[in-house]
Amino acid sequence: MLVFVVGAVLMLAVPGAALLKLITASTILPALIYGSTVILYLAVRKRLERKEGAFDLGRFELPVAIGALVWSIVVLFVLVTPSAAIVPVVIVVGLLAVGGLYFLYLLLFRREVLETEPDAASLGTGH
Repeated sequence: MLVFVVGAVLMLAVPGAALLKLITASTILPALIYGSTVILYLAVRKRLERKEGAFDLGRFELPVAIGALVWSIVVLFVLVTPSAAIVPVVIVVGLLAVGGLYFLYLLLFRREVLETEPDAASLGTGH
């Protein structure tokens, strides 16, 4: 319901062209995150622990990962190359910059937050 309400409010409050730019930006960011995840996987895959009976692509692991990376690059290219995509790209770069600054703040002043995982009790779930 929240997504529907926020979407409806945005459609009414934001002019059509601006809403299209936000939608484009919200498409670029997940593609970028997915590509980054694939790059991270390729960088650490040799050090990952293999569990008996777990899902495994076997000899197709590397070709599938490289295919996913190529697909991510193609998707990003298609999304950011049109001249109309300059505003969405600026939005994404701004979001990444704000996130990077927040991470730097945590790294410099609240490092303990980055070195521990929250437990269920601190999240209030109680499970």
